[in-house]
Amino acid sequence: MALTNDPVFAQTPKTSGVEFAADTHSSDMDPSTTTNRILIVTAGSDGAIVTSLKYFGEVTVTAQKVVLWLQPLGTGDMFIIDEKLQAAYTMATTTAQTAVTFVDKTDPNTAIRLAGTDKLFMMHHVNIQGMGVAEYTDY
Repeated sequence: MALTNDPVFAQTPKTSGVEFAADTHSSDMDPSTTTNRILIVTAGSDGAIVTSLKYFGEVTVTAQKVVLWLQPLGTGDMFIIDEKLQAAYTMATTTAQTAVTFVDKTDPNTAIRLAGTDKLFMMHHVNIQGMGVAEYTDY
């Protein structure tokens, strides 16, 4: 972004979703390897703010770790910026599994601010079906 005296405000909100297959995207913790992570947000050229980010299991699960990775400027190594534990849950049509919440849209202090062209990835550690959903706004 060119240096100006004009204020910069977040623009049109966007939504991004990713799907984890039952047998992929788990267990790789090497910062230089990108094979097991799924891209969920790519910041625009002036950066972005992630205002909601959740992971949902879609089947019966054992407890597992869900991890967020950041790739600065969208190239090179990735770095862990957060991880949460998803509790074990037996799928039933009469109960709701609690989502793993990384960014709560009702609490602005939990927002993730990304620099221009940063990439945010998600992965989980048990080979089961799941999905991630993000709401974000480019600057």
